[in-house]
Amino acid sequence: MVSQHGILLAAGLISDHFGPLVAKVCDCLLRHGALQLTEIVRRLKLPQGQVKNSLLVLIQHNCVQAFSSPRGDRTITLYLAIFDNVLHRLRFSKFISVIRAAIPESETLIEGLLQNGRLTFDQLVGRTISKVPEGTIRPAREEIRMNFNKLVYARYVERCPKAEPYFNPQEDEQSTAARRRVPKTAEEVLSLKQKVVNTATLSDPERFSEIPYGMEDASKTNDCPHNAVAGAKICLFVYMHERCS
Repeated sequence: MVSQHGILLAAGLISDHFGPLVAKVCDCLLRHGALQLTEIVRRLKLPQGQVKNSLLVLIQHNCVQAFSSPRGDRTITLYLAIFDNVLHRLRFSKFISVIRAAIPESETLIEGLLQNGRLTFDQLVGRTISKVPEGTIRPAREEIRMNFNKLVYARYVERCPKAEPYFNPQEDEQSTAARRRVPKTAEEVLSLKQKVVNTATLSDPERFSEIPYGMEDASKTNDCPHNAVAGAKICLFVYMHERCS
């Protein structure tokens, strides 16, 4: 449960970074938990388009996770604020300092992800090249790929989680009840947020997929086995936050 002070801090951070409208949506989700788009619109009395755009911004920057869940005889989409990810924005300067010390050649790549949120590798390459001062030699795509993969190997970045995983609270409760019949070990009681985040998280081989050599050709070939990796968006890895705490 997020405290009142925590909600105010998180909403203030989002307001500073993305404006008061996006902050209102984030505040609403932190106070009321997972909500449908229509429920957020009703609570905030804002146009649906504005709320939808605000959710897209929050998802882009890893502050909200969407997920599907059953309600009656239909499946609905819910949006859940990730409080910890919002607070991690306080440490952005520390993140950059850590990378500057550990992998200085990859600093520009981390800055791109921190400023823009989720990006494809193509978008990251374009941004990196555009930041090179005029008259300076621009890095080759292969050099950028190698510097990016250093971040992957060190587990500073990962593939984005599933866009809208399916989570059924009733099935989860039944599974938990069944586990209670056996002797407990050190089982943690997970919150809804933790369960949804766990459901959305990819397997380790997927999360830490490197950008393969020659991916330029892969990204143009529909049947290439690396196609999903080449076009997949990437985002900061949570272990980085723990190293910077």
